[in-house]
Amino acid sequence: MTLKRAMQGRLDLMGPGDVSAKELMSIPDFGAEEEGTFVKEKKLIANLKKAILMAASGAAVQKLMMKIENEQEVLMNLADMAIETFNAESVLLRVMKMVDQKGEAVCANHIDIMRTYLYDAADNVNKFGKDAINSFAEGDEQRMILMGLKAIYKSRTI
Repeated sequence: MTLKRAMQGRLDLMGPGDVSAKELMSIPDFGAEEEGTFVKEKKLIANLKKAILMAASGAAVQKLMMKIENEQEVLMNLADMAIETFNAESVLLRVMKMVDQKGEAVCANHIDIMRTYLYDAADNVNKFGKDAINSFAEGDEQRMILMGLKAIYKSRTI
């Protein structure tokens, strides 16, 4: 539905998708890291969202255009990326809320479980993204998109 709305012009996915792709394929900023609780986890979730935008709007829609409805494999992998990212963000937000209420020491086990889940979610999004990209892209285009996806995969260290 999201891709249909984007194709009809009711939702702008192309702009954010292009921005995400350029950001992911650019040289990373090695400046001062942010301080605070769950900074790496929040960054990971943001990168997973960028991967979806890059694969869905930045590449799949541009390449397949109106035929995207018939590309069930691509749509399935993009949906799986979105589901995995939604679940990972939900887990992070629930643990953040729990830590705010009970404290970090009491929630140590929950934090460990959440970090393990996020690590696995990044692997799953990477696999689904590769599967989607490999099913519609070829040559240099494929290599460039996969490089952007690889940047996200490398950022999964929590």
